Amino acid sequence: LASRPQWAGYGLGLLIFFSIGSVPDNLTVYNAYAFINDYIGMIIGMLACAAAGAIILPPNSRWLWSRLENNLREQVVFAISGKLRGLGSAFESRTRDVLNQAYGLAAGKPEVQRNLLRWMFVVLEVGHAVIELRREQDVLPVHPAYAQSQPWRQAIRAMGRSLIRLFIQPNRANLERSLAAVDQAIYCVRDTDEPFARHFDTSALRRVQSYLHFIRSTLLDPQSPLAQLAPPRPPKD
Repeated sequence: LASRPQWAGYGLGLLIFFSIGSVPDNLTVYNAYAFINDYIGMIIGMLACAAAGAIILPPNSRWLWSRLENNLREQVVFAISGKLRGLGSAFESRTRDVLNQAYGLAAGKPEVQRNLLRWMFVVLEVGHAVIELRREQDVLPVHPAYAQSQPWRQAIRAMGRSLIRLFIQPNRANLERSLAAVDQAIYCVRDTDEPFARHFDTSALRRVQSYLHFIRSTLLDPQSPLAQLAPPRPPKD
């Protein structure tokens, strides 16, 4: 029952009910009166909780989808600020776990499920690009062109802060700030002199620039949920 979205609550309740009733750590006491009395009380309590949950906090309510959607977007914050070791797998696992919860609760609501899937793709693309960008910076050789004080590294940190604001509170102003921050980071990386040949395999900045372009393309994707936040394009003559 717990493996089926429409019966998950019943399955979890039965598991908890069995665990409480079995009391494996206690000695067996043969007391039929106490047994029946306790189990009747547990059943009535479970029915009351189920009724209260169905009336006050139904699992398919809009606020719950909205909260899980927020949790889904906040995985980008985790990708930006989490510890780098094992971050890729943890980010992937957490993102898909939140999506599975939200997707199951939104059963029968195809529009909600479609919107959740669109957010998942944006979150995964931006999050993995950010993680690869952080990994690239983490293994940079010691050289003045790669110092923390370089404008391109400061621009990337500013871009990270703007992405956090965007995915916590998606709106047109935050989207425009994020796009401006990504563009600024791209320009700073492009204008930085690097001691190595500007080829993808030998140039760290070339790889950094490719990740920045990928983030920018994702933010501008017309199929993403961020597209509705973009300002309307002027009509063509």
